[in-house]
Amino acid sequence: MSELSGYGPTPFDALRRGRRAVDRLMASMVDNGGMWREVAATQVLLSEASPPIYFQEFTSAEEAAAGADWMWWWVDRDGVCFGLLAQAKILKVNGRQWTIDFGYRTKGDPRSQITKLIKAAEPYQVPAAYILYCGDRKYRATLECDRTHGSVLCRDRERVGVSVVCALVAQRDVSFYGKGAGLEAFHDAVPVEDIASPAGVDNPVHSLVRELDEELAQFLVQPQSGARRVAKELLRPLERIRRGQFSRAGTLERAAPVADALFRDVPTDRGHFSVPYLAHVLRGLRTGVPDYVRDVMEGRTPPAWVTDRFGGIVVIPEADTFG
Repeated sequence: MSELSGYGPTPFDALRRGRRAVDRLMASMVDNGGMWREVAATQVLLSEASPPIYFQEFTSAEEAAAGADWMWWWVDRDGVCFGLLAQAKILKVNGRQWTIDFGYRTKGDPRSQITKLIKAAEPYQVPAAYILYCGDRKYRATLECDRTHGSVLCRDRERVGVSVVCALVAQRDVSFYGKGAGLEAFHDAVPVEDIASPAGVDNPVHSLVRELDEELAQFLVQPQSGARRVAKELLRPLERIRRGQFSRAGTLERAAPVADALFRDVPTDRGHFSVPYLAHVLRGLRTGVPDYVRDVMEGRTPPAWVTDRFGGIVVIPEADTFG
């Protein structure tokens, strides 16, 4: 049911409410000559989206080392869930140059934050991603991108103020486009609320790898919802980029299966990405909810090996509920 039905908000309702609050925060700060910050935007987003979305905030003391802000988990009614480890970033403008600081480095550390983020996701067997805070359409009015999404110019997308993109996409964009990486990643980012939208368009994803497991092949071409849909949307730009890379067809080698993974027969095709992209994303799609995620859902504090590593956990329950 929708929020107006009297049966409580759906994930779409909640995320839309949160995104609108973040847009208002941004507009207010810009109108007063300031700039909003990632921490404040995340707090506004989650506080406005709760309930029905759960969240627990932890210490952010190790963010500089881990390169991560929050773990996000979408949980479906059948128990299938999808998690990602996300760093929050802001789409900024300096004159006519639009940027996202993917190349940030901590003083004294030669590694980029994006490299640390991808590595930080390994112990949790989830993909690395960015939650992008991109402002409202007025803020993006001078953004020059002539590509369209449907019939809408890239900059004019209404709901893109809070979006998600896989870190492998951002890493590739930094390598190819340098300071223009932010604009490229913005174009490939999907609004978080669109994933939960009852009106969302879910076109097939076409893989370069020809010998996919039958269930995985069907997953890519058939419409999905909830946790499965999030995984598919993160894969979409990766598969598009992979098809444009001049390298041999996808390898037939298989990744070591992840415990409770929904798909256990996943190719290790890498293309020009830093890690096998299919395995990186799909390891986050599970048949059961991890104990530390259930802790958040049931009001308990997760163990220290979770709470000491990043800023908090977001849980979107009944993620496959559209109305």
